[in-house]
Amino acid sequence: MSHPTERIHEHSAGSGSHTTFYLAAGPQDGPLIIFVHGWPELSHSWRHQLSTFGRLGFRAVAPDMRGYGRSTVYTRHEDYGQERVVGDMLALLDRLGRERAVWVGHDWGSPTVWAIASHHPDRCQGVASLCVPYGTLEAGFDALVERVDRRVYPEAEFPVGQWDYQLFYEESFAAASAAFEAHPFNLVKALFRKGNPGGRGKPAATASIR
Repeated sequence: MSHPTERIHEHSAGSGSHTTFYLAAGPQDGPLIIFVHGWPELSHSWRHQLSTFGRLGFRAVAPDMRGYGRSTVYTRHEDYGQERVVGDMLALLDRLGRERAVWVGHDWGSPTVWAIASHHPDRCQGVASLCVPYGTLEAGFDALVERVDRRVYPEAEFPVGQWDYQLFYEESFAAASAAFEAHPFNLVKALFRKGNPGGRGKPAATASIR
């Protein structure tokens, strides 16, 4: 049985020097769900969820986070701290005329929704996360390494397991940025390739970046 596709609309919410672009579907007065993407994605990543939940009567919203897509891009590292990212989301919530929402995060969007739940529980109707447990960001990099499966990533060969790429970004930010900008098409193609079941139980490419 086929279902009609709920139309998705484009919007933007501006506050001073910052603009948050977002997609939305569903009735204006429906229960609000805000989907928060991670890296390297966009609001568009949630299009199927927006259409489905909008069709079910929810007001489904997905922003481009700061630095992504059509939202404001900043050049200073400190402009991407969680305090400011969370501030963007609360400003969006205000712009939508709502007191609270169900927040759903994926990847780097997950620490943002967890932070909203922790520090602004009055703005949460509920919270859900895909792939990043509560407290991961706060626990720090060493805690991630402690949880590496050493059956797949022997410490002698892969000291920080699958997280080697994160150290590369931290230690060689300029080089990483230059590599990304030199071949954007190849980068996107590599990041959004289809999964391969044959890779299960084998070291990920992210373990051998440096």
